[in-house]
Amino acid sequence: MAASELREVFFVQPEGPVSLETGAAASWLRSCPDVRVAAVPVGDLPDALAGVPVATVWFHWSEPPALSEAVRHALEVHVRAGGGLLATLAAAMLPVQLGWEDVAPDEAADAAWTDEPEDELAREFSQPQIKRGLQSFRGHPLFEGLGSGCYSWAPIDGERIVRYAYTGETWPKQGRVIAVSKSFIAMNPDRRLAWEYMVGDGWALCIGGYVYFAARDPRFRPQLEHLMRNALERAAPNGGRARLLGGEWRRPVIGLELDPKVPLPPELPGDANAAFELGQDIALEREAQDVEYTLAGMRALVVGRERTGHEEVWFHPFRAVSRWSLAAAAEPPERADSEAHGGMRNLRSNVVTQVAHYRIQPGLIQRWFHVGERTVEERATVAPDMPAALAELRPEGASPVPTHLVLTLESDLRLMWPYSPYTPGRLSYVSDGGAVGLQAETGEWLGLRIEPAPAVLTVADASDAERSRARITAELELSGPVRILLVGATSEERPPMQVDPAGWAARCRGERKRQREEGVRLEHGHPELAEAVEWAKWRLSTYRVHVPGLGTSLVAGYARSRPTRFGDGRPGYAWFFSRDAVWTALGCLAAGQHEAVREVLEFLGRQQDITGKILHECTTSGVVHYDAADSTPLYLLLAARYLAATGDEKTLRREWPHILRAYEFCLSTDTDGDGLIENTGVGHAWVEFGSLGDHHVSLYLAGVWAGALAELEVAAQTLGEYDLADELAFRAASARSSIELSLYDPIEGRYAHGRRADGSLNMSETVMTAVPLLLGVIRPERCERWLDRVASDDFTAPWGVRLVPRSDPAYRPDGYHAGAVWPLYTGWVSLAEARAGRAEAARRHWESVARLYRAHAPGAWPEVLHGDEPRDIGVTADQAWSAAMPVLSARDFTRR
Repeated sequence: MAASELREVFFVQPEGPVSLETGAAASWLRSCPDVRVAAVPVGDLPDALAGVPVATVWFHWSEPPALSEAVRHALEVHVRAGGGLLATLAAAMLPVQLGWEDVAPDEAADAAWTDEPEDELAREFSQPQIKRGLQSFRGHPLFEGLGSGCYSWAPIDGERIVRYAYTGETWPKQGRVIAVSKSFIAMNPDRRLAWEYMVGDGWALCIGGYVYFAARDPRFRPQLEHLMRNALERAAPNGGRARLLGGEWRRPVIGLELDPKVPLPPELPGDANAAFELGQDIALEREAQDVEYTLAGMRALVVGRERTGHEEVWFHPFRAVSRWSLAAAAEPPERADSEAHGGMRNLRSNVVTQVAHYRIQPGLIQRWFHVGERTVEERATVAPDMPAALAELRPEGASPVPTHLVLTLESDLRLMWPYSPYTPGRLSYVSDGGAVGLQAETGEWLGLRIEPAPAVLTVADASDAERSRARITAELELSGPVRILLVGATSEERPPMQVDPAGWAARCRGERKRQREEGVRLEHGHPELAEAVEWAKWRLSTYRVHVPGLGTSLVAGYARSRPTRFGDGRPGYAWFFSRDAVWTALGCLAAGQHEAVREVLEFLGRQQDITGKILHECTTSGVVHYDAADSTPLYLLLAARYLAATGDEKTLRREWPHILRAYEFCLSTDTDGDGLIENTGVGHAWVEFGSLGDHHVSLYLAGVWAGALAELEVAAQTLGEYDLADELAFRAASARSSIELSLYDPIEGRYAHGRRADGSLNMSETVMTAVPLLLGVIRPERCERWLDRVASDDFTAPWGVRLVPRSDPAYRPDGYHAGAVWPLYTGWVSLAEARAGRAEAARRHWESVARLYRAHAPGAWPEVLHGDEPRDIGVTADQAWSAAMPVLSARDFTRR
């Protein structure tokens, strides 16, 4: 940048001694190559501003400024004339002193750091991640290059914290709140830390905390520096050009109001019945049980239970229906089963008397229930690629008297976790005949249309202290089929003008045809296993989710959200995890679903941290966390596998800069130079809780790293990156050697689960040895004892493999990371056994995971099963990487 283009920044120094924090910020600012810095004593500011009218003034003080009248006047004139003001830490009080703000921040903290209530969850992890940062409301220019928010500080007990914020019911009157406090996988909207003002032709930005240049732990220094460069850019004079405002946090407003400007949904076309004509290549049916079902497309998710029917509908990233109740007209809908928690009412469907039968096929759910003497068939499907769902109620047999039902839907248009329930603000609605339009202040929209129109349709305010909620009640007369259409739109798109249910069905049939023809197929053997592979291929296609403005990738699994503090707004694991996405994508490669894998690579590359680290999780509402150590090497592994499977050099060349940055990040985490990347200071790697997760380096992480290096070498050779390929080959050999030297115990005759920070080995027997073995980075002859043990009843139940054996003193059969069976583990073990030449054991484990599609939710694979009983104990009954295992492991027992 030419000298004439340098940003002018006046860094204001207080009278008297300069604090350590203020001095550290000044030192950083002077190191910025694109900034011309002038350190100005506060008393000299009027003269300095008179000489340079176009500049940004930055106060970064640990104590509130006390400005003279002359300084206040100079700042007022400067900003109104188009200048900029950045006020951080205690200087965030400046707008009040300058008369731009009537309400002062009510929190003015200058104290020694101690953990706060929001750190309770972080303390449950093996390596607690106590950290703080700032979170916007769905994006803001302050966070350009940082997603929608970032961490900027890793506090240490006793460290000084200066924090000025608006909390509770206190909000700035004139300022726009643009960021709130961010902690480990959470945000706190009740602590508002950044706000801004347009003053005349200029701009003022305040950040009241978590921007500490003298922080003891430098872990988030790159994010802090990037954030503050953005802050200087945001506040800088821009010649009077319009500024992108970005998201704003607003004071919660609860309620429901009539607004005729809300759009109504489109009408159903005459061939709407064609939506349910999906073909019948595979189907499962049984007497209805108290088991959850899911039906998903790229934009829509319906969750319910076989006996009680639909419960929730999500149009990513918001919940369209929070309660779906169907009752006989003689039974008031208020009698529906209720679950209450903390003032939140989340009602399950009230089944009209007796549900007799349940059936599922790809893209279609059917239930049959009795209303008096009459049977009613209920069918439901979702659009494959738009936010829409269609249900139908059809009475069977002829009757001169209509069947009367009462349908009650409740909607809060809640954005997905971690946003608060009140985030949508006040809801507005319009109704006409059998149609209702409902819209949030934040822009999310839901359309409901019932055809034929019900005799009575009402919309009522069902809001409570936590959220706005609309209750829609329709009195249905079933003389023939009654169809219920739900459509949605996010704030970034317009409500649809029409729907094409016949087109949905045609695309679903086409997708199933491709699934049958591509990828692995079981052409010999038991027909039940061949059917399992086909169900798994279909399930894999349903985890592909698109969110406007965010992207497309694979989510981790589906379930109904739970009325708890940590469950509300979380439909199972229906958001983007890199760890889950990679293991699921490997199954997609085996299934021939290459487009989904390419989308995963592109999504993870776009969301890459400025350090090169790959995300651990990204919610569909756009909040990103980078908490895992294994996400980045898994991303490298997937990139190499994708190229090997598809030959798509164009995509890999396009993603190559992201791949190189991820590789360089991994190298930076080998702080002891042993050739292995580390958990310490980086994040968890698979086991997140308990003693099995507290490692400096885990065998699992080391195995993924060594495997990624070896396979990325082949990719580099293919792309002509020969120097890099040589380097990767050297590092892969070094990593394998280091694993043998530092993680193998010759006395025990087996590999350790991990190495602690003090150098000692954790010799717990676990299933995790499977991963480096299946990746070919450890020696099979050194795994003979482990292979014998993992095939024994101590590790293996008829329904899968436990994390630890039952003989382990710490074994708990219901422990998430302490003994439960995971279908994922079972698939890993099958792959590892096949790699080691134990074909019979490999097939036995593959069959046990494949057969799970009939054991719990029909056509789906659960996340976690009890270690001693074959029952589902996980969050989701429909888990992506579990469904990937029957396909991925089947490669050794099938042919194309």
